[in-house]
Amino acid sequence: MRQALLTGIVVSTLCISSWTETRAGAHEAVEAYNRGDYATVLSECEAAAKAGDPGCEDLLGVLYSEGKGVKVDPVAAARWFRLAAEQGNPTAAYNLGLCFENGEGVPKNSKEAEKWYAIAAEKGIPQAQGRLGILLIGNHNDWKEGVKILRPAASAGVLEAQFTLALAYELGNGVKRNGRLAVKWYEEAADHGFTGAQSRLAGIYERGELVDSDFKEAYFWYAVALRDPKDPSRKDDEAGLKRTAAKLNKRDLDDAAAIARDWQPKAVEIGTARRTTKRKAGSETAERKGGPQLFATGSGFYITRSGHLLTNNHVVAQCNEVRVAGGDAGVPAKVLATDPDRDLALLQVSQASAEAVVFRADPPRLGENVVVVGFPLSGLLSSDAIVTSGIVSALAGARNDRHQLQISAPIQPGNSGGPAFDPSGHVVGVAVASLSTMRLAQATGVIPENINFAVKGDEAKQFLATHGVTIQTAAAGKELSVAAIADQALKVTVRLECWK
Repeated sequence: MRQALLTGIVVSTLCISSWTETRAGAHEAVEAYNRGDYATVLSECEAAAKAGDPGCEDLLGVLYSEGKGVKVDPVAAARWFRLAAEQGNPTAAYNLGLCFENGEGVPKNSKEAEKWYAIAAEKGIPQAQGRLGILLIGNHNDWKEGVKILRPAASAGVLEAQFTLALAYELGNGVKRNGRLAVKWYEEAADHGFTGAQSRLAGIYERGELVDSDFKEAYFWYAVALRDPKDPSRKDDEAGLKRTAAKLNKRDLDDAAAIARDWQPKAVEIGTARRTTKRKAGSETAERKGGPQLFATGSGFYITRSGHLLTNNHVVAQCNEVRVAGGDAGVPAKVLATDPDRDLALLQVSQASAEAVVFRADPPRLGENVVVVGFPLSGLLSSDAIVTSGIVSALAGARNDRHQLQISAPIQPGNSGGPAFDPSGHVVGVAVASLSTMRLAQATGVIPENINFAVKGDEAKQFLATHGVTIQTAAAGKELSVAAIADQALKVTVRLECWK
């Protein structure tokens, strides 16, 4: 069975740009899914799904599709996906499209697949955009419309979309022929492990089409493609490897062979999920062994100019490596201390920061304005920091948790660990979670709005003092505009990457 997209259910912990992490009770159903605790997933989600929670319906569809904690049942999976999709859940619509395209749990029906992919694509699901574009080209030979839909999917990191877009530019189908853009998209897909793009790129460099002939580069890509035991062009690539080897001197040949042997694909980061469809020959190979993979993203902020950062514990708890996003590989961040009860973590990077936040010396007041900055839904929304504003709604969190504030500033998956500022630009909290509207609606019959939480600034100050970190504090001062606070926040807020 192919793996379906898993996304946005119940209470968000807000650390995952793929929309997949939630906070079940203490830590929620999807987090249980990620650690393989499928019994907890079922106990958290089964009743909610039966009551009509589309996020849990989608998740149950994933479980039945993959046979996790339940017997594989494609019919049940498709039924749950349909229930969620009909309520407007975009990833369920994508998953249902997969069912119809592959004939899993429902009769194979390309027209129905296109219908559900289109619904998900309109909601910004990159994988759906990719599949829809490819079907329009393959089933209807509609390159113009297909390319139009493929572009955002390719930009979001869908490898099949990148390969097909490159082919369109190479052949001039649906777009004006453009060798530079063709090579760009082939290289993007090839760098992330798409075997078909590696083979195509090797031939382009060998023949000198679209680019100057480069036999060393051609040999490298032929060798990399052949590392895939399911290389769909194996015979052609083996012949190409021999041809290009014969045209290289021993030094260049040994060098290219060594680079190809040690090469590892870049991690694939797609905004909606890290799970993909069942792997086919020539499709994604980025999950091969040999290096850490990007697992999740969150937010953090500089608390000292010497490189100390603050974030949530749940952002870093499952990571083998933590990096501050930037450049090709990011900047490694060392986890110095954590406090699971407060849900805080102290990090440090080797480089100094030009700016650091100032903490509010006195507690915030009920009804006071608050501005939250972070990197939610990374890969789907803007890659830049996103700013939201609201008020301090309560001086305690869920179940009267005095570690937290309740705020109305909207926060989404990926905001976790980002700073919450008062009207003078001083930190009064650390974004941590959002309340499930569906779960509360089921319990009370009322649909809540803008119920979000932040760890109190005083809790953060106590945590940092315990670990010997000196920070700047100041009383509430002159009120600034939201734009002025955002300008200040952009200098200190970073996107954190969790690698496993």
